[in-house]
Formats: sequence, C-alpha cells, structure tokens
Amino acid sequence: MIVVADQNIPLLEETFGAHASVRPLPGREISAADLKSADALVVRSVTRVDARLLSGSRIRFVGSATIGRDHLDTAWLESAGIHWCHAPGCNAQSAAEYTIGMILLALRRLGKPVAHCTAGIIGRGNVGSRVMNLLSSLGVRCVANDPPLSDAGAPGLVSRSQALAQDIVCLHLPLTRTGPYPTLQMIDQAAMADMKRGVILLNAGRGDVIDGRALLECVSGKRVHACLDVWPDEPEIDRALLEVCTVATPHVAGYSAQGKSAGTSRVFAEFCRCFNLPPGAEAIPQPPVSAMNLELSDDPLTDAVLTATGVERDDQLMRAELGPASPGTNRAFDRLRQTYPVRHEFRYWRAPVSSPRARSQLSALGFNT
Repeated sequence: MIVVADQNIPLLEETFGAHASVRPLPGREISAADLKSADALVVRSVTRVDARLLSGSRIRFVGSATIGRDHLDTAWLESAGIHWCHAPGCNAQSAAEYTIGMILLALRRLGKPVAHCTAGIIGRGNVGSRVMNLLSSLGVRCVANDPPLSDAGAPGLVSRSQALAQDIVCLHLPLTRTGPYPTLQMIDQAAMADMKRGVILLNAGRGDVIDGRALLECVSGKRVHACLDVWPDEPEIDRALLEVCTVATPHVAGYSAQGKSAGTSRVFAEFCRCFNLPPGAEAIPQPPVSAMNLELSDDPLTDAVLTATGVERDDQLMRAELGPASPGTNRAFDRLRQTYPVRHEFRYWRAPVSSPRARSQLSALGFNT
C-alpha cells in the first residue's frame, strides 16, 4: 500500500509506515501525477483535494490532520466513494493557548492591562470555548456568538453585535461559502464599524473570514489593532497589512507538538478502520516538564505565556522574513511553518512565582506552579 502525505505532518513513519510505504511531499506541490499509484492521501490545510487532484487515481482514503475541512471537496469525495476524515479538536488546546499569548503580547505592546478587559468570542467551538475559559480564568468578562450553536439550542450566547462590541474580539471560525451562515469575509467594513475604536481584533481561525482591504483601512486609521495568525489570501499575504498589525504570526497557533501529533493519530486511526488494519501505539509525545525562571519578572503572567507559546519570537521572525525587503512572501511564509520549532502546551511547563495572584492565574491556565 502507498500513502502520499504532506511532509510537514509529524510521525508519518511511526504510524502509517507500519502498514504502507509513505511518500512525503510538499503539501502545496502534491499533484495528480504524484497520486497515480497511491492508495491513500494525508494532507494539511494547504492541499486542495477535489476532482482535479484525484480523478483517475486509485485513492480510497483521504485524511486531513487538521481541524478545518474547507480544503476538502467532501461532496465530490463521497460521490466518488472515497472515504475521508479530518481531525476536529486535535489542536484546540494549542490554538487556544496561543491565542492567549497573542492577546497578552498585544496588551503589552499597547500598554493596556488585562484586568477589566472584555472579550467577544465569535465561534464557540473546540477552540473558542477553550479561549473563553482561559480568558475567564484571568478575570476577563467574555461573551460568545455562534449562530449554528444557537440554532441547536445552546444557552449563553449573544448576538454578533454584542460580541463585536467588546474590547477584544476573537475569531475562531471555519471558512464557509454557503449555508445559512457563510463566513467568507463576514468581518467586513460594516462589521468593523460596529466595534469599539481601539479594539483588539484577533483571528486564529481562517484568514478569509476577514475582508483584508477593509481591515488594512481600519488598522491604518488606528481604529482597529489587528492580531493575525491567519491571513487573507495565504500564503501571499499583504505586506502592508503585516507592517501595521500589532501581532503577526505565520498560521502556527495549532502547532504545538501535542496538537500536530494528535492530528496524525486521529487520521491514522481512521485509516486503520477504513482498511481494516490493526491500530498502532499512541503517537503523541509526552515530554518532561520544563522549568521557567521567572524570579526577576515584573509581569510573570505575560512572561510565562510568551515563553511557552513563542508568540513574540514568531512575530519577530515573520516580520524579518516577510518584511518589505524580502523577495517573496509565499515561500517565506511556508518556510516559517515548515521549520517551526518544537512547542509544548502549558501543562508541560513549570512556572514558579512568589506572587499569589500570578500563581493562581498561571495555575488556572494549566501551568505547573
């Protein structure tokens, strides 16, 4: 059996290699010719999987080691009799923790304290619900908007206008173009006009849920402070928008070692079910807990979160690699993701502090204190 896979997916040999010959390739470059003799395809969000890619192949299984599925033409896959899956929630904790890092870095750069802030969460799914819980543990008053959940009878949700009216607005949405609640460019000029002047607008879901031109205008006019991990028109991001963002990172919120490995494990388990194969051993790494030195920090909460998430490092690297003097954004953007260093979630860090308040906050976020 032959499995073609995005080379950025971890633990391919340790999982799929037990049952198949694995052919890793750059995700954006996987072509129909690469799949002629393959039985299965395993991708991330950068590979568009549809009839153009798979027609005439012998592919019987497609797995995406991601929480999103907008890059999969699921209707065509089902009509072609191809079994498909993705991994919703696999990196939700990673993305939520990274979101907290982006918020705290933005507040530090803007000279604002986290105390007394309010937040509106747009999309209270696997990531959004975790972000809401983490922010609430820091004393941030949160509200959430999610029309599909409202339709399903979920309690405690507010209107979009109410969510947009907060000090911080976090977007954790899939990209959809049809249906009762399409999200493509749903945050447009009118939506931004509903926000407070000086709002922190953070997107860690899908880049094209924001109208990039409208955002550039609002950020340039100091109406909005943008914090973007995902970008309109990735990987060809707008350098002018990059320059005026308060926090800018290269679509890595879900890139903890645990989040990526969980995606691989989830897809591998479905692959085994599809082909009636015995599942392998647990592939998620369990690293030792690492200790931080926060003794001299006057802001241990922010310093601990930024150390664990690497948000400030990622922001600085992105600006250096994709700045005005850089030759091409798409290759640099992909290179930052491909060479991303190992990152572990909060529970794998010890953050000893003497301040009872800081200790309580870090413990609530999941750190060992």
